[in-house]
Amino acid sequence: MKKLILFISLAFMGGCANKALTEQQVKDFVIDHLENQVNYDEALEGFLNGVSDNAVTWSNPVWKNTPREFNKEGWTGEGFYEDSLVVEVHDILIAGDNSHVFGTAKYFIGDVVTAYRNFSGLVGQENDRLVWKRFLGIDNSNLAKGFLWPSNNIDGGLSPYNDMRFAMMNLNNQEALRLSDSLVAADPEWATAHLGQLHSYSMSDNKDKMSETLELALSKCDGASTAEQHFIKSYMGDKAEGRRHLELAMMLAPDDPMIRCWYAWGEKDNDLAIELLQHAWDRLPENSGVNNMIAYKYMNKGDMEMAAKHLEIYARVHPELPNVYDTYGDYYVKLGDIEKAKESYMKAYELDNNWTASKERSEAL
Repeated sequence: MKKLILFISLAFMGGCANKALTEQQVKDFVIDHLENQVNYDEALEGFLNGVSDNAVTWSNPVWKNTPREFNKEGWTGEGFYEDSLVVEVHDILIAGDNSHVFGTAKYFIGDVVTAYRNFSGLVGQENDRLVWKRFLGIDNSNLAKGFLWPSNNIDGGLSPYNDMRFAMMNLNNQEALRLSDSLVAADPEWATAHLGQLHSYSMSDNKDKMSETLELALSKCDGASTAEQHFIKSYMGDKAEGRRHLELAMMLAPDDPMIRCWYAWGEKDNDLAIELLQHAWDRLPENSGVNNMIAYKYMNKGDMEMAAKHLEIYARVHPELPNVYDTYGDYYVKLGDIEKAKESYMKAYELDNNWTASKERSEAL
């Protein structure tokens, strides 16, 4: 994610050339700097000005990443998509012209908290201004580990695997197929590399390719986890059997957003589907597929207000996705706002001309 996460150094004593800091001065800086990291480009200048030229970053320490020097080049405002942020400073320890700060930050889209972070960092003086020199933050969502992890022999294979899943969950079926083809080629023994293929052939109702690919994926399941095996088997033709495998996959990988979305989609009880999706949302409140699916379930039960909240999160985090506007089209149809529905469907098509179904829906209205 874009939010600044910097490694804490204990060796921050010394360097007393500047005037000693006060707790209020540090507190005001911390709150002002963090709470202004909202609303896209409005945040960029203040964000960069508040970071030391020699800052050292450490992103997602839960996943054992290594510290690195913070690079101020190439930043844009697109990552600061929240519309408000509330910071609470719990404690400040001052030593000369440096201070150690502990606090929490809550990120909002609308009136919904989409990220909750505990942070600890080093604030000091540099060129007559206060800046972050070190900063460590842990998001509660980073603590979820019950996912459908891939069993593969590729160094760095997790990133393209996640890209494939992202494409699948946002119905970018051609991209999911392309990524899946490349993963299968990179590791011919990797069973879940076929997921993008299975998804694409299922969505296009290509029964021959679906059967061929499923047989191939199943032949590789000896090297896959039990959760992976059940998820692959959920694509089997018999719906009842497939759903049973999907349920077993969800039991084995309870935090995985894709499994929960796929299972919730087939759940006719909207309240139960929402409860299942809520678990995934609590872990990953900005996840595109989760917000899209839960919005549909709220629409199905007539709660358009809650549907709108999740669609707003979906749109602010991923304004580039055609599926955002296709879903908004369905939302406006249910509201009876035909003009906005037509505009939304056409927006999806304009973003990606492969979304011909959205264009057809707009024209049919």
